[in-house]
Amino acid sequence: MSTHQNKRSKLVDAKHIQVASIFDSKETAKDAIDTVVRSTDVDSQQITLVQPGDTEFNRKLEGDSKALGKMMWYSHLILGASGLAVGFIVAYLLVSFGPALTQQNPLATYIAMISPGVFVGVFVAGLLSLRPDRTQIIDVVRRAVKSSKYAVIVNLRHDQSVSDVSELFGRNSQKVVESIQ
Repeated sequence: MSTHQNKRSKLVDAKHIQVASIFDSKETAKDAIDTVVRSTDVDSQQITLVQPGDTEFNRKLEGDSKALGKMMWYSHLILGASGLAVGFIVAYLLVSFGPALTQQNPLATYIAMISPGVFVGVFVAGLLSLRPDRTQIIDVVRRAVKSSKYAVIVNLRHDQSVSDVSELFGRNSQKVVESIQ
């Protein structure tokens, strides 16, 4: 049994955590699902079984792409606007109290401070959208499905224990992976 515990999952509310585990047989996967449902407050509706050869596993793993797109849109707007505000504040301070060059050229100073502020804000939003921790869980499930194994995916709620679910699946699983949704 090899397990991987995502360190970022300790910092995030459980409702944003997804746990995937890999099993050799359907019976072992179903037994593990039954154990988790009996031993925790996880509902069977939160659990998805991905069978070997399933071409829809990516949709099952990712869930609603509209919510992800909306989150990305708002993060770009908020962080871009934050960069704009920081650029304005820095430019104002330079024009009001800065060197003579910035005081004599306020338009150039505002352009020079606002442009990188917006760029950095949008760039940080893009970095946050990449989510490299998702790549690992997707790769693990993809390899399992291609090698005739079964994957069980659990989308947790805020009041559920990530470590309990991971530990229960880890008893009979080849691999347990946690990821932030």
